[in-house]
Amino acid sequence: MKYQCPVCFYDGLPYPPADYHICLCCGTEFGNDDADFSHAQLREMWIESGARWFFREPPVEWNPRVQLVKAGMLEVIPDSQTRVIIDAAFASIGEDADYQKQEVLIAEEFSRTDWEALVISERELAGVEG
Repeated sequence: MKYQCPVCFYDGLPYPPADYHICLCCGTEFGNDDADFSHAQLREMWIESGARWFFREPPVEWNPRVQLVKAGMLEVIPDSQTRVIIDAAFASIGEDADYQKQEVLIAEEFSRTDWEALVISERELAGVEG
């Protein structure tokens, strides 16, 4: 039986999130970390630190954003509205035979200031200055 982490919503935990077991995805130690912080606070800290996989290599095609979206947590993803629009636009390009034409149209719609804001938010999320 697999269990779900109440912090990052990874659904492949081999043990219940209790008794000092550690989430492979976010690294939360249940009974220790969640004694000092709520699951929402731990989730926020995990996302702010880059939402990286904690232990060894992540599962193939693992994506923290997809994991959070599946759990109904879209609102906790920084710049989620911008990301949804961009992801949807580029997903539709992959299905379109006129790829180059669509790419140009989207690039024209996506202004330079939007791009700069996205780059800045990505840097902040990764903890990089400049």
